[in-house]
Amino acid sequence: MARAGIDYYIDVQSAALPAFTSPNVTVRFRQAIKETELGPRTETTPLAAYLAAEQRLGRIRADVDPEASARLLVAGCFHRAYIEMFVGADAAPSRDATAREIVRELRLDPV
Repeated sequence: MARAGIDYYIDVQSAALPAFTSPNVTVRFRQAIKETELGPRTETTPLAAYLAAEQRLGRIRADVDPEASARLLVAGCFHRAYIEMFVGADAAPSRDATAREIVRELRLDPV
């Protein structure tokens, strides 16, 4: 899941980058996000629900906070994609290694 998130943010950031080239475009982008009710919650809410379901099945530790973990998982994936886009893929561990690190450090490894 984390590796897919990194790949997703590589694509999303590439497509969204023009939205931040001028203040006018940025304002229009923000308006479009509000009008379509898209935004961070549309990514983290389903992910938190998935993590909570995995937790109920005993696949994720009981002391993990699904909401916080969803936000942090998204942030880690977004950050890795950002680094690759602006500094280069060789400036960070591989996408696979980063995905494993994110999952391990958030304690989302299967129990």
